[in-house]
Amino acid sequence: MPSYSSIGEKSMKKSTTFCFALIVLSVFLFFFFYWLFIWRFQEYTNDAYVQGNQVYIKALRKGFVTGIYSDDSFLVKKGQLLITLNETDSLIALEKAKKRLAQTVRDVCQAFHDVFTLAADIEVKEAQLSKAQQDFKHRYDVIGARGVSLEDYQHAVDDLRASTAALKSTKSNFKKMLAFIHNTSIEEHPLVQAAAQEVRDTWVQLYRCKIYSPVDGLVAQRTIQVGMWISPNEPLMSVIPLDQIWINANFKETQLKKVRIGQKVRFTSDLYGDQVVYHGKIVGLPGGAGNVFSLLPPENLSGNWIKIVQRLPVRIAFDKEELKRHPLRIGLSLEVTADLSDQEGPLVPTSFTDSPHYSTDIYQAEELGDQELIANIIAKNLDPNLKAFANKPFNLNEKELASDGKTK
Repeated sequence: MPSYSSIGEKSMKKSTTFCFALIVLSVFLFFFFYWLFIWRFQEYTNDAYVQGNQVYIKALRKGFVTGIYSDDSFLVKKGQLLITLNETDSLIALEKAKKRLAQTVRDVCQAFHDVFTLAADIEVKEAQLSKAQQDFKHRYDVIGARGVSLEDYQHAVDDLRASTAALKSTKSNFKKMLAFIHNTSIEEHPLVQAAAQEVRDTWVQLYRCKIYSPVDGLVAQRTIQVGMWISPNEPLMSVIPLDQIWINANFKETQLKKVRIGQKVRFTSDLYGDQVVYHGKIVGLPGGAGNVFSLLPPENLSGNWIKIVQRLPVRIAFDKEELKRHPLRIGLSLEVTADLSDQEGPLVPTSFTDSPHYSTDIYQAEELGDQELIANIIAKNLDPNLKAFANKPFNLNEKELASDGKTK
């Protein structure tokens, strides 16, 4: 007959086994339902990084650096002065261009006066020709009766030929000068416009001796020093706009079956840890895997081909308010979990207008003031007698010209 102690031990073993089985079943059911309602609608990756625009500051002209007005890690605003270059050569070039424009205006005015002068000369030559024709006719009529000497008759013939040639030459010079100014005003004359464009170019080159920040952001990668000689398109520093950043989450291709644009995402950063949870949404799926954009794309036709699961960068947008409270820097590591429960989103974008737009208007200030300068130079060098043709094109309808160059 079994003792009470053995019966108690068996009962305890059964109870322990039951409890263990119950715990295992509970854990299994917990993970099963957790998978059923949560895990199967999620995709996770820790291969995710903060990406953003890096605005490289470059000079558009060569020169010596005379000033640097910010440095790495400091905040700058759009339009803030960053770098200055030596202005000596630009100032000299601008002064030369101004003098050239002034001389060109005077030369064009001279051309207008030459046209008026030649028009008057034509009238003089026509009168001389008419007199020579009359003299020739009078002598021709009496030469047969020996009313004039043969020498006097020959002089009349020579005078007629000379007057005809002089009129022809004057008319030719008139046409040549007329072609130089025909159907154009003084201000719109091609030579004046070319000289004005040269002033405009040198004005812009002088402005570009000062380099301004095109965006708000943090300065990074300063590579220049005061006194350094720089060339165009040489990177000098960069500005990182902290409001123009996003996430590239590199999911495996096997994870992207149910990923859609518009799905919600939550993520944490190594910088702040699990205490700060960000929220965002998927805004774009890539056009290709990372391997096809590498410097040496894979040769899949080679005989030693090995299949490798590829990763594709999924673009995720931040919640801007969360980003303001806890700013991030480009290049930081993240852990991303995407919620796949919403399957209504597209696999490719359906709108052409939802893409981000980046722009700056600081370069519109390059030409502020150049048109006023050009207008002042033209006005100071314009002949007062030719104000009627300053903006009015000269054409062949202006036939009645006075000797002083004014229209009647």
